[in-house]
Amino acid sequence: MQNRRYPKIHIQSKNDFAKHISHSKFSKENALALINNVTQNFDQFWKDNKNQSEPEKEKYVRSAKTTPLGKLLDLINKRVLAPRDKILPNFIFGGVKGLNHAKAVEHLLGKKRKRVLLKLDIQRFFEQIREDRVYHFFRNKCECSEKGAKMLAYFCCVSKGPKGSNDPHKTIARGFATSSRLAVWCNLDIFIKLDQLVKKRLKGKDPRIAIYVDDIGVTASGVSKDEMEKLLSEIEQFLLTVDKNQSLPLNQKKKIGSVKSHEEGMEHLGLRMNKNSLSVGKKTRSKIDKVKNALKTDLDTEERKKAKMKKKSLNYYKTYIEGLRKK
Repeated sequence: MQNRRYPKIHIQSKNDFAKHISHSKFSKENALALINNVTQNFDQFWKDNKNQSEPEKEKYVRSAKTTPLGKLLDLINKRVLAPRDKILPNFIFGGVKGLNHAKAVEHLLGKKRKRVLLKLDIQRFFEQIREDRVYHFFRNKCECSEKGAKMLAYFCCVSKGPKGSNDPHKTIARGFATSSRLAVWCNLDIFIKLDQLVKKRLKGKDPRIAIYVDDIGVTASGVSKDEMEKLLSEIEQFLLTVDKNQSLPLNQKKKIGSVKSHEEGMEHLGLRMNKNSLSVGKKTRSKIDKVKNALKTDLDTEERKKAKMKKKSLNYYKTYIEGLRKK
């Protein structure tokens, strides 16, 4: 009997797909019309977000907002993928309903003191996950038909590089509504084996791992920085070789200073990790100071209104973060 590691989606045809994404206010007939429209005009319905893209890092953010493709992707995300969040392991925090970066860092606080943090970043994570990997997830893991799996993978992937590059390799589209969840599901076997590796190496030291999209955090107590550095090297090799069809290289620049102790001050995902709680990190504290200073100057009415709204938002975020405690 198959375990419940993967969801059983069972999309076998276009009609079946339409049933999955239809609801009381969006009929199956409308769903079919949307699917056909996007199939025929896919490339017209998305573009590169030039303000958010980083060409020098080979990262291109795609946008399908306000288009039929954007609507279809939202429906796939909300009605096909999101309902299956509950069967994901408890160390997965990115792209999961009700969880966020703060919950991921809170999880890393652990039960014991004197913790050491190892933080890792997967290089160009979305661009590493090719269309055939997405197809494999839907076809072989979720028991969709060949036609159903091809259709779903087609809607969620675009060619590598800037739009118009015509690169034959298609990958998960950075910026699409479905991407964060698909990135997790397509690499779930790898992440589960990584969790097992961490727990084996740090056995008896209250090991914790938290995966937030492409950011991985590992903490343990009663472990030296040298031991964590050794684990870092092992994890790096593991991510490159564990699956012959999927390599997940680490960001080499972010490896520098990736191991920290409490004494040095531990920050992960923009949050400072204290003994029993969290607080906002350097960037957020800097933003708070900046807006406070701005309000002391002679601003016009509109600028002062915006500054006050920003201050309120930052203070709300600060209060939320400081309310999180070790579990």
